[in-house]
Amino acid sequence: MSNIITEGQGNIPGQPVVMIPNRTDINVVQALEKALGSNAICWLIEANHRPDAEVMNYLNKPGTRGMQCAVGRMTKEQIANQIRQALEYGLHVVLLSGRPGQQPATIGDVPAEILTMLDDTPLPAMPVYAGMYNNSYVEAITTTAPYDTLHLQFMPLLKAGKALGARIICAWAEASATQFAQHPLLKTASLPQILLRSLAEHQESTIIDGVDDTQLSYGKLLLLALIFCRRIRKLTNNSRLGIILPPGKLATIANVACLLAGVTPVNINYNANEATFRNQCERACITRFITEQRFILKQQQFAWPRQRDLVLIDRELSNLSPTRLTALRTLMQVLSPERIAKWLQLPEEAAGEDAGVLFSNSIGDVAKGVAHTHSMLLAGVLQMQSRLQLAPRERILCTAPLYTPIGLVGGLLLPLICGCDMVTYPTPNTPKRICQLAHNYGVAMACFTPAQLQRLLSHAAPATFASTRYLLVSDEKLSAELARRARAEFNLNLLEAYTLSETAGAVALCMPAPAAAPGTPYSIPGGKPGTVGAPLPGMAVRITDTAKDDVVLPPSSLGCVWLQGPAVTTGYLSNKPDAAQCMRGKWFRTDDVGMLDADGILTICGRRERFSKIDGKMVSHIMVEDALRTVLKTNPADERRPLAIVGVPGPHGERLVMLSTLHKVVNAHDALTVRYALTNAHYPSFWAPEKIIAVPAIPTLPNGKLDYARCYHGVCQALGIYPK
Repeated sequence: MSNIITEGQGNIPGQPVVMIPNRTDINVVQALEKALGSNAICWLIEANHRPDAEVMNYLNKPGTRGMQCAVGRMTKEQIANQIRQALEYGLHVVLLSGRPGQQPATIGDVPAEILTMLDDTPLPAMPVYAGMYNNSYVEAITTTAPYDTLHLQFMPLLKAGKALGARIICAWAEASATQFAQHPLLKTASLPQILLRSLAEHQESTIIDGVDDTQLSYGKLLLLALIFCRRIRKLTNNSRLGIILPPGKLATIANVACLLAGVTPVNINYNANEATFRNQCERACITRFITEQRFILKQQQFAWPRQRDLVLIDRELSNLSPTRLTALRTLMQVLSPERIAKWLQLPEEAAGEDAGVLFSNSIGDVAKGVAHTHSMLLAGVLQMQSRLQLAPRERILCTAPLYTPIGLVGGLLLPLICGCDMVTYPTPNTPKRICQLAHNYGVAMACFTPAQLQRLLSHAAPATFASTRYLLVSDEKLSAELARRARAEFNLNLLEAYTLSETAGAVALCMPAPAAAPGTPYSIPGGKPGTVGAPLPGMAVRITDTAKDDVVLPPSSLGCVWLQGPAVTTGYLSNKPDAAQCMRGKWFRTDDVGMLDADGILTICGRRERFSKIDGKMVSHIMVEDALRTVLKTNPADERRPLAIVGVPGPHGERLVMLSTLHKVVNAHDALTVRYALTNAHYPSFWAPEKIIAVPAIPTLPNGKLDYARCYHGVCQALGIYPK
C-alpha cells in the first residue's frame, strides 16, 4: 500500500464516543491510532468475531486497552454499560471486526447481529468508513489487501435509538459513494483510451456470433473499429450518432468506433413505435444512424429513417481492401495504445463528457433521455466487476439490447474492459438457440427478463447452465415460483438485478448465500428471496416519505428510494423541469418504493404510482397481483398477463380496481368471490378489488412492462371518473 487518506477528523467530538469501522486490518488499526492517539482508544472485540492474527498480535503491545463483549450471551444493556464505563474513563471505544462469510465487495465486515447491538440503547455511534482501492480496472474496488489506497473517513455522529445499525450501513454507503467518485480512474476517465488499452491487452479474447458461430478476436475488432472511426469522422459533424443494431459483432464495432471517433453513440430501441423513436431522436439531437442492410429487412415494422440518413456498417466494412487491412495491422503491432490515441487525437481526460445516451421507459411519445458520461459508464463497469469478479476469457452471453443499462454495461463494456469473451445473439426470444449457446460455449454469465427466462427454462436441459455462475434477472420482479423452478430443476440461483436507465449497469444484485468463513459463525447475506440484494459498492440509498421528498425515513421504513453515486445520473436531456424534480443535490429520486433491512439488503416493492393508501396503509399493487394470481390459480407458465391492479380516486380515498383477462363477462358477485378467496387465504380484506373490469389483454410497454398509464386512464374512462 502506498497511500493513506484520512478525512472527517472534524466530525470527532470533544467527548469520547463509540466508533464503528466497516472493516479491520492492520493498516486500518494503525490509521485509527494515528488519527485518535493510541492512548485515547479502547478496542472492542466481539468474542466470536475476532480480527485476524496480525491485528491481534499488534494489539498485544504494551499500553493497549481493550475489552470483549459476547453478543447472544450478554444483553444490550450489559454491553452498553460496559462501553459506557470506558467512555467515562475518557476513551473512544472502537469496534474491531473479524472477517465473516460474505460476497465480494460487501460494504462492511460487521454482521447485523453485532451491528445492531446498540439499537435502542442510549449510546450514539460514529460510523467510520475504510475504503480500499486499486489503480487497476479489474480490481478498482477491493475489501482485502493488497490495495494501493486506504481511504479512512470519520462520518458525522449518529443519534442513539431505533435502527442505529441500519443507519450506520447507510452512512458507510454514502461514504463509499463519495470516495468512489474521487477514484483517480473515474476522475480522469476516457472510455476510448480505456478501450484502446483493454483491447490491445486482451487481443486473444473473442466475440462469438451466436447466429453463425463465427469468431472475431478483440485484436481484429480494434482494427476494424479504428478503420470505421475514421469513416465516421468523415460522415458526420454531429456530436451524437444513432446505432440501430442488435447485440453482435457489428453493434460492438459501431459503439467502439463512435467512441474512438469522439462521437457519442446512442443505441436506439428498435422495438419502439414511430412516435417514441421520433421523440428520442429529437431529444438526443441525432439525424444519422448506423445499421446494416440485413437488420433493415428483418425489422420491417420499425419506422426506419430515410436511406440517406443511414450508414450501413456491413457495406462499409465489406469494401475494405486487404492491402489496407494488412498495412494497418502491421502499424498496430508497432504502435502502442498511447501512440494510437495521439494519432486519433483522443482526449486524455473526458470524465464529465457524454459517452452514451439511454432512454427511460416511455409511455406514448414521451421519453426521457439520460446522458451517461465516461465516468458514469466506467463506474458501472467497475461496480459490477467488483461484485461478480469475472476473469479474462470467461464467457458472457450477450443478448440484452444495448439500449438497456444492463445490455450496454454488462453485455458490452464490461467484457471489453475486463477481457471476457462475448457470446452474442441478436434476440433473447429464441430460447432453443439460446440454450444451445449457453451449453456449447459454457457461459459464465447471462441476463434475461423473467418472461424470457420462463420460455428459456421450458427448452433447457439439466446441463444447459452447468457452467453459469451468474444468471441475472432484470427489468421486472423475479417471482418466487420462477426462482423455485430454476433452483429445483436446474440447480440455478437466479440473481435479481435492480436496474434503471438513470444508472449505469446495476444498482443492486441479489447474490446467493456466501460460503462460511473460518474462525467465525457469522456471515453477511448478499441477498434474500424477494429482494434485489445489497447495493453495489459506491451506491448509496436513502428512503423518504412517498408524499414528502424532504422527509427522510428510517431505512427499514417503506418509502421512496433515492440513489447517489458516480454511476447515477444528474438529470435528463432537454428536460430541465423533470431533472429539477428528480434531483436533490447529488440524490436522484427513482420513484420506486422500497426499504432496507438490518443487513443493508434492498427490497423494491414497485413504482410509487403502483401503491395506494387504503385505511391509512400503503398497499402494493404488485403484492395484491401476486396474491390474486395465487388464489385464482393462474398458470405461472402463461406468458400473458392475466390481471392488473389499478388504484383510482374514490369517494373516501383510493380504491382498487382489477383489470382481468380471466373474466369474459363480469357478474355482480365476482368481486365478492375474489374478496372471499383472498380472505380465506389469510390476505388482508382491504386488498380485495372493489370492481373487476374484463379486458381482452392487459396493456404493456414495448419492453414487456405494464403500461400503467394506459391501464389507469382506461379504468377512469370505464368508471366515468376524473384522473388525479
